[in-house]
Amino acid sequence: MTSRDVTLRCLRFLLPLWTLSNAGGAAQDSGVVCRPQFKTPNNCYHLFRPADSARGLVVLLPYYGSSANEFSSAALPRLLGQRNIAVMSVSASGYLTEGDLVTLTGLIGKVVRELNVPSGHLVIGGISAGGTGALRYAEYCVAGRCDARSTPVAVFSVDAPLDFEAWWNRETLNVRRGNPKSSLEESRAILDALRSALGGSPNEVRQVYRSRSPFLVSEQDGGQARLLKNLPIRLYTEPDVVWMIDTIGRDYYTMNAVDQAALVLQLRMLGNTKAQLITTTRRGFRPPGTRNPHSWTIVDEPALADWIVGSLQP
Repeated sequence: MTSRDVTLRCLRFLLPLWTLSNAGGAAQDSGVVCRPQFKTPNNCYHLFRPADSARGLVVLLPYYGSSANEFSSAALPRLLGQRNIAVMSVSASGYLTEGDLVTLTGLIGKVVRELNVPSGHLVIGGISAGGTGALRYAEYCVAGRCDARSTPVAVFSVDAPLDFEAWWNRETLNVRRGNPKSSLEESRAILDALRSALGGSPNEVRQVYRSRSPFLVSEQDGGQARLLKNLPIRLYTEPDVVWMIDTIGRDYYTMNAVDQAALVLQLRMLGNTKAQLITTTRRGFRPPGTRNPHSWTIVDEPALADWIVGSLQP
């Protein structure tokens, strides 16, 4: 995460886009729309409409630094379009600030009104920082800060940093170790971003971490995670620690997989029987086929589409 990524603007997204088609009920590509009245980087979205009236909406949040086109080549928009569910892919942000959530709430509210999506028919999910944003948005809405139609009935996340205190500690440890394979500049940039957005370290501004982190394992009931105790949730990770050690110089102490497992356990302890941890093996690749467990490819998209449809209210 670098400071120049935060300066992403809508103009980079206003390029000609693919139109997705499928003989059995296509997802119709409406292209990218930007809302410059919102000043955060996540102020653009790419909408895939079903051929018939939308009976639901899925909001997808991408990796940090990605555009609203990140999911254009994914199977999920097409799979959901065949079942009359619209997909909205939002441009990236870090979801460390309240402004990111205000922007996301405004964009989602506009789309649910435009598509006339009824309450109980919205699901949100994302990967990496997008997964962080998905959980933060779900908690934001459960706390009463969204209208009924904009409130998700289920949430999923793919290998996201979910515990900001643990994230701070992971990146601090990585910098202290100094392994040149382990993306030291990225770790320093993450620490700078947390310090800038939250005002300091977890020890310095404990209350800010309590209010903004989707989950804190050190807090009673997981901190803000208690708001998810009644929500169906899926967390995906591919904890290939051997690949991590050999390739990028990280281990269990410095990978996001720990957050996924700890949150599912916490939610189960709170009585959430619909909290699921999904781990995979050798599914993670980035185009053009480079091995990387921190990837959207770990998701079984047809199975996720089924779970989403099953989560919508009748």
